Amino acid sequence: MGLEFTDEESVQLIMHIDEIYALIGRAEGRAQRYEARREEILTGNFMAALAEKREREQKARPNGDVLTTPKESQMLIPIYIPGVSVSDKKRKDGRYQGYAVREGKKHFFYGRSYEELIRKISKFVQEGEIERKRLVETSPKFGDYIRKWIEIYKKPNLKPSSFQSMIAALRPAMEAFENKKLRLIASDEIQELLVGMKAERMRDMCKIYLNEAFQKAVDKGDLKRNPCAAVEIRKHKSEHKNALTVDEQELFCAAIAGTEYELFCLFLLATGLRIGEALALRRADFDFEKHTVTVNKNVVYIKGKRIEQDTPKSEAGNRTVPVPVNLSERIRDVQTDLIFPHHAEAVRSFMKRLRKSIGVNVTPHILRHTYATRLSEADVPPKVKQYLMGHASLEMTENVYTDTQKRYLDSVSDLVRSVFDPKNGRLT
Repeated sequence: MGLEFTDEESVQLIMHIDEIYALIGRAEGRAQRYEARREEILTGNFMAALAEKREREQKARPNGDVLTTPKESQMLIPIYIPGVSVSDKKRKDGRYQGYAVREGKKHFFYGRSYEELIRKISKFVQEGEIERKRLVETSPKFGDYIRKWIEIYKKPNLKPSSFQSMIAALRPAMEAFENKKLRLIASDEIQELLVGMKAERMRDMCKIYLNEAFQKAVDKGDLKRNPCAAVEIRKHKSEHKNALTVDEQELFCAAIAGTEYELFCLFLLATGLRIGEALALRRADFDFEKHTVTVNKNVVYIKGKRIEQDTPKSEAGNRTVPVPVNLSERIRDVQTDLIFPHHAEAVRSFMKRLRKSIGVNVTPHILRHTYATRLSEADVPPKVKQYLMGHASLEMTENVYTDTQKRYLDSVSDLVRSVFDPKNGRLT
């Protein structure tokens, strides 16, 4: 379908194009030649843009420029240059109006003549393109920026284990964006990177650290916007680990009897300590008169090397936990200063073999779940249980670490029913 213009329209269009060519030629010192893509659209495609408008009108497509409000769409001619629109009618004050978008913000322009308006918008677009190029050229590469960000802001504030976890989480992003300019990394690229990561926990951590790094660039003025703000990733839900039932607990205790890990496993079960907290314990941490243990440090392994950290996993991890008397007395008889001279991987391997032999899923972490569940079954108050577990929030203790097991529920069913028993006058 062909397009038709009146003689007057054709003259006006040619005049506008010639004016823009002249402006660009003076700016660059070269007549009728300009390399920036945005300005090529402004010039060579100007008539095509208006022709497209006519065609769209004939097809009765009512939406117009998506950047305009309903009121603006009535008075603006979309030029179909991203973020640019100009009016074809004068305002009440006799001026023409248009706008251009830069960094997500509309900048409005006015002119006594249509040509004046076009000159102003063209100059603004050119200056914006020049500034954009300058910012891109001066923007650091992603890899260089991340390494500096880690060295200055993260390394001094993280424990060795957390630091290594961060490095591992950022590795996919470093591989994808190492040599790309920081300013050119788009939200869609980050989205695609994260969606492609199969390890959900690692994906969550990667997003967290990328968001922190980009936000720091925004805070410092290196970026206008954080590209991670537009990323949408479903948060990983950790697989629920069931605590041992009472029968499974008895089977477990019988299976470890007489092994080199018996005392250590019984201690984990009876205190609920994390494996790293227990492996860090020394004789001075125990009060053999009060039968308690003070938790104030942690052991981690980085590349197989044992590293003792002088703080537990979190501030709430600093605590004093009761120890059953029989275990306290057995620990008092240990001759070495380091109470449990085991390697974490050796303990996990032992429990892996144990799972196969007794058919019960057990790990150091499941023993911790079991401790929390037994405390609930013994009616230990929730806040006390939170303290003993070393949790910063009660929600973590109650919703993640505590199971309501069928055997316990059966034992209290009569009590629950009696609360609303009409005979007690509590239900009418």
